[in-house]
Amino acid sequence: MTTVATANGALEGQDNPGCTAFLGIPFAESPVGPLRWAPPVPARHWEGVRDATTYGSAPWQPTGGPLDGLVPGMGSDDQSDDCLNLNIWTPSLDDSRPVLVWIHGGAFSLGAGSLAVYNGSRIAAATNTVVVTINYRVGALGFLVIGDPSCTPNVGLLDQVAALEWVRDNISAFGGDPDNVTIFGESAGGGSVLSLLAMPAAVGTFQRAIVQSGATDLLLDRERALLVTEAVARCAGLDHVDIDALRAISGPDLIAAQAQAAGELFMTVGTMPFHPCVDGVVLPQTWLEAAASGFNPVPVIIGTTRDEMDLFKMFDPAAATLDDAGLRARLSATGKSIDALIDAYAATGTTEPPAVWARVNTDTAMWLHALAIAEARSAHGPTWMYRFDWEAASSGMGAPHGVDIPFPFTTIDVDGWDTFVEDPEQAMSLASVIQQSWADFANDGVPTLGDTEWPAFGTENRTTAIFGRKITVESDPNGQVRQAWHA
Repeated sequence: MTTVATANGALEGQDNPGCTAFLGIPFAESPVGPLRWAPPVPARHWEGVRDATTYGSAPWQPTGGPLDGLVPGMGSDDQSDDCLNLNIWTPSLDDSRPVLVWIHGGAFSLGAGSLAVYNGSRIAAATNTVVVTINYRVGALGFLVIGDPSCTPNVGLLDQVAALEWVRDNISAFGGDPDNVTIFGESAGGGSVLSLLAMPAAVGTFQRAIVQSGATDLLLDRERALLVTEAVARCAGLDHVDIDALRAISGPDLIAAQAQAAGELFMTVGTMPFHPCVDGVVLPQTWLEAAASGFNPVPVIIGTTRDEMDLFKMFDPAAATLDDAGLRARLSATGKSIDALIDAYAATGTTEPPAVWARVNTDTAMWLHALAIAEARSAHGPTWMYRFDWEAASSGMGAPHGVDIPFPFTTIDVDGWDTFVEDPEQAMSLASVIQQSWADFANDGVPTLGDTEWPAFGTENRTTAIFGRKITVESDPNGQVRQAWHA
């Protein structure tokens, strides 16, 4: 056992081969009573030595919903209000190493830093970095916008800032460099990274950022966010948004109301109604606006999987039998030249209507947004772009959203990921390269690709690393498609 002194008190961690783990460390008080929908309050000091050998609770979240089981091991049975905790893996308490802070995904409604796939022991030991995973309030508890002076929007994002502030103030005791922190995350974790890049409160808490499949157009405005709040209150049995009544509802009951409200909001707000809101204060501008303005121009890696939206094909069964007329009818809603789009996809070898629509769905939901942010950020700071091509094992799924999750951690062999990822043993070789690339980026701000050079992204060459069976670097991949969308 190894003991560390922090500003809150002493912690006893668990020694493992190559690193020591400190788990379930509280960085903020339990957000109950008047602290529900209020900014996090720093954790109090404790007396004696606190055991840090087991994970803390996950935030309240639904189980068994439409997103459950899409990728392995995303759920947590241990949930409570007392969820604002983090986990640290360090090779040694000596020296001053780069720090990698992982922000989990899950549609801003699911997940926890304690999931087995996010275990940081391997990446910490292999790359001599300090690895941190964090929790934050999700769903209604993290992202409701309530028009009451005692409430603050986007408290889930403020939880992330509080965790980063705790890391800044304490990580040196764990052998980490508080002035060399890289945040990284996938899906809603990537969206969280983009949010932190746009937040005044987060400036200075990290020095680099990695966005994995996080760029979308799903940010809420205040008007839509208030519709979500009204729906949750109604589904909780209230005839209006009563903050005292909402704060008195138990976590499980509020999650039940959240799940019912999500179904009701599908046609008005969209599929993921608990996203961050551009509220003018906590998040004053959109991710793209922040990138274009040059706000917080730290070095960034951003990318997508090749077939992001194929993970969600079951939600659109009619797409599998699209004919040319059906495809053209769907494309007409884009306002772009239908023939130009069809010709552009044909130039990349995609001609069958269902396949074209799958590409359109991925490009409009993820790739084009990531590309726009890379273009905007590259005008102000070092930016690198990638595409992840390693496929899932399921036939016809391609390289879908989420398939890249275990690669930075080299945890493809845990929690069922070896049945989700195609050829898992070979995939580990790519995982090792990505793991080292992210660590090198954390170390000096420049990612590596083994023996392959990875030039920075710019609008002149649009250099993109392709992570597949082979690692290659391409200039403006699918450029004709990009041009057709931008015409």
